[in-house]
Amino acid sequence: MYSSKYSKNEVAKNGVAKNGVAKNGWVNSVVYRGKDKEKRKWNLPWSMKKVAPAGKGTSKRRNLNEMFCEQTWDIDRIAQNYAGSQINMKNPASSKGLTSAMAENILKEQGLNMLPKAKEITNLQLFISQFLNMLWGLLLAATVFSLIGFLYDTSNLSGLWVTLIMIAMILILCTISFLQERKARAWCVGLKLETSSITGEAEPIEYQAEAVAEGVSVFDSRNIAFNSSLCVDGEAVGVVIRTAEKTVIGQIAEMTTGQADKKSRLQMQIRKYITILVIVAGTWGTGCFVIGGFVHSWKNPVNLLANAFLTIAIAIVPCGLPATVTSSLTLVAQRLVRKNVYLKKLDIVEALGSANIIASDKTGTLTKNIMTVTDIWYYDKFIEGVPEDSSTIHEMKSMNRYNPPLSDILTVMSVCNSSSFVEDGNQGKDRKNSSTIVDMAPIEDIGKKKPKTLPSVQDRKAIGTPSEVALIQYADKLISVDDVRDQYANKIVFEIPFNSKRKFHLMIAKITDLNDGQAEFKVMMKGAPEALIDRCSQMLTSNGEIDLTKIEMDKFQEAYEMFGASGRRVIGFIQKNFRAPANTQFSLDAENFPTKELCFLGVCAIMDPPRDETPGAIKMCKEAGIKVFMVTGDHHLTATAIAKQIGLIEEKLGVPDYAILHGEKISNLSEKEWDDVLSKNAVVFARTTPEQKLLIVEQAQKRKQVIAMTGDGVNDAPALKKAHIGVAMGTGSDVAKQAADIVLTDDNFASIVKAVEEGRLMYDNLKKLLGYTMCHTWPEVWSIVINFCFGMPIGMTALQILSIDLGTEIPPGVAMSKEPLEGDIMRRPPRATAKVLVSNSLLAYSYLLVGQLQSIACFLAYCCVFWSYNINISDLWMSATKSWTPDGEIFTSNGVSYTIEKQLYINRQACAAWQMGIVFGQVFHIFSSRTLRQSIFTHGFFTNSWAWIAIATELIMLGIFIYVPEVNSFLGGAPISWSPWLVVAAMGVVIFIYNEVRKYYIRKYPKNKIVSLFKW
Repeated sequence: MYSSKYSKNEVAKNGVAKNGVAKNGWVNSVVYRGKDKEKRKWNLPWSMKKVAPAGKGTSKRRNLNEMFCEQTWDIDRIAQNYAGSQINMKNPASSKGLTSAMAENILKEQGLNMLPKAKEITNLQLFISQFLNMLWGLLLAATVFSLIGFLYDTSNLSGLWVTLIMIAMILILCTISFLQERKARAWCVGLKLETSSITGEAEPIEYQAEAVAEGVSVFDSRNIAFNSSLCVDGEAVGVVIRTAEKTVIGQIAEMTTGQADKKSRLQMQIRKYITILVIVAGTWGTGCFVIGGFVHSWKNPVNLLANAFLTIAIAIVPCGLPATVTSSLTLVAQRLVRKNVYLKKLDIVEALGSANIIASDKTGTLTKNIMTVTDIWYYDKFIEGVPEDSSTIHEMKSMNRYNPPLSDILTVMSVCNSSSFVEDGNQGKDRKNSSTIVDMAPIEDIGKKKPKTLPSVQDRKAIGTPSEVALIQYADKLISVDDVRDQYANKIVFEIPFNSKRKFHLMIAKITDLNDGQAEFKVMMKGAPEALIDRCSQMLTSNGEIDLTKIEMDKFQEAYEMFGASGRRVIGFIQKNFRAPANTQFSLDAENFPTKELCFLGVCAIMDPPRDETPGAIKMCKEAGIKVFMVTGDHHLTATAIAKQIGLIEEKLGVPDYAILHGEKISNLSEKEWDDVLSKNAVVFARTTPEQKLLIVEQAQKRKQVIAMTGDGVNDAPALKKAHIGVAMGTGSDVAKQAADIVLTDDNFASIVKAVEEGRLMYDNLKKLLGYTMCHTWPEVWSIVINFCFGMPIGMTALQILSIDLGTEIPPGVAMSKEPLEGDIMRRPPRATAKVLVSNSLLAYSYLLVGQLQSIACFLAYCCVFWSYNINISDLWMSATKSWTPDGEIFTSNGVSYTIEKQLYINRQACAAWQMGIVFGQVFHIFSSRTLRQSIFTHGFFTNSWAWIAIATELIMLGIFIYVPEVNSFLGGAPISWSPWLVVAAMGVVIFIYNEVRKYYIRKYPKNKIVSLFKW
């Protein structure tokens, strides 16, 4: 514990105390006395300002308010409880703080002022974890069986090649997965370095030394300063009371690190699918081994066991699926980066695509995070924004263009203003520059005209309080603020800064010296309209000053209330010219300047306007069946006004389909009340605390909702960590970005909606990929089953199966991930949480229907080869037990005998025909798989050029595999004639027509129960 002195423009940094006790971390300081006993303004860190008193915490987690009580202590109690603090009770400002020895002892006892780092997995651990996938476990087991088979019969070199290829494949795919995940983790660290502090809140907050009452939240107290607070006015002495994880920031971070890591739904569903495949592969492998043993009279049981499990595992397990899924996710991630969305985990986008609730911060996400003058009212005029044409603005840069009182209002905006413009390269707060624009328009009845959000123009960068920056940026669009300030540069003789007690900012300028020793002065004031108008007896119009009568007061009140009801901050302007001795020393205590009988000029409305893209994004969410919740620390009136402007809350048939909830009520809601609140299509949560944001997430999850939560401050981190999808802002705190799954580099709500669209597209494309890939599983299995169970010549070799799974099937899989979205993708409701990736209808489609049709086509192509040699298919039954092997017997059919060499060649041709049946059949199938609901004729054959590249690639590969001598002999194939191709093409057309009819009925009868059985 130590004391520290803060002065204007000085940051409460890590270790500002003498001797540097606290370094590199978070600091809580108690402000206990200022030099002039005035209240101090502190620009609070964003994360601390926007929270309100917490309600009752749940039994499962700590209530942060119960952990902090120092805000209720006075300076005497602080000194008593921290006897070693070196506070000088008689003169706190002269407190010397800790000595170097004391500081060193504290550092030894308590450690550095740093938040503890979360334990990170090493690269070696990350690489090893890639091999723990159940899919690789199955393939490794198959590889072991292959190696055993080769060691049992070393003359069978194909077994060795299969073993080596399988090992290489597993290593390559695991390495790819490792590199992708490592890249994502490294990128996260890179982002972490970009923002080293929490961003500031919009307006400075006045701080005081007095202790607050019992029960007042640490978040709502005004005598606790947090790390990164900026003192913008006055000075005070602070006592550091907590450091590192003991601070408010530290406890919030601990709430985040204490939560278990989330498993994405995509991970869980793929794992479930792989589990099914492992069970099926094991069952079929065992069955083939047992049946094959009886069929082949248990000859070579080791080879039989090895081949049964090896070939079944390779056939059933889509070896290229992990690589294709990883590739798909990577491509989606790359597209999202271009849309300002960064994925920390590749598979999290699937969860975002299934989100049915997006709980979004207001400031900076739904809005522009810059205070903007939206409207001006004076006497009988209502002005919205500024002229739109930039050339017109340039011509208008003269005060002479405007008549009173607008010219006077612009002058007060420019002169009675402590902010200033900065040029590029100068230090200062880099604000996001935007404003609102429309033509000026007089109106008769302002009560009937509502302010509206308008287009934006570029502002000059400025530093100062957001409200004052908004004023000079607005004025600079109409006049040259620099010229106006130059006119008053040496004339300002007195100034009273704004504070919440006075509610005004005053400046006095000497206009001209008179001959009689007098001078003409002008007093200009801006501030709270209700406080200023009480000082006025006149109102300025375009025709001069008039008495401030009840009629004028009613007009003012009407404008004031309208702005206030729409969530805008209202600032008034007044002035008065007066005479006084030229050498007058003006003083607030003497009040030797006019404070009454002034002239009222008008008011302006200021707000943080919605982003231009927000209303469209909100509309898209509603069409997509996604509920949007606004979760903010702002006042409920301001939040409600923004919610109405962006179209978030609206009434249907006179019945409100939304809820507006104050933070203090959230923790006391019953389960039934939560049911009612979360059933609304839109909810505005105002004045929320970190625990309340976390409670919102938990309550949504209890009701099986998939919720995406946005945030940027440290206080948002627990909710970001707990939510299914945590979305942090790129300009947010380090803790928030580490807790989140997604980082928005442009802080834009519309980017979330783009990510939702990409997530839905990725899920659709993944289903298409699975539907496409799974169909060739059964033709591969049947190529083995006919040999093991029916004693026929084998349909395909293990190397041919690998050439399909790791060769020809990869390009179409990659092309599928690049398939553009179908037109209704954002008009469908979110997927139900119970809906699985591999549904029963998808399994039926792939395994029982299309898979079997393709198997028939492959078998017919296989038969075509034997028919071409005048061999009866019935003669093939059980023939493999004696013939069709290098050490077999001569085979005879229709009176024709076939030598061993001839048998092997015919069998190789038959294997090539079966291989062709799968690959060529998939060429037709890819067109059916490119859409889930739309006809390919509507979707377009040429909307995805990658599909055509994939088709060309796999046909070229197939040609090489079948017709290039060295390659086909290595794989176990041989050139074939044209007849098998025709058979497969005919079946491909049948499957294509079936899918077009199926999709037609899905579109026409989407809710029909029978039709839904065919929808996947």
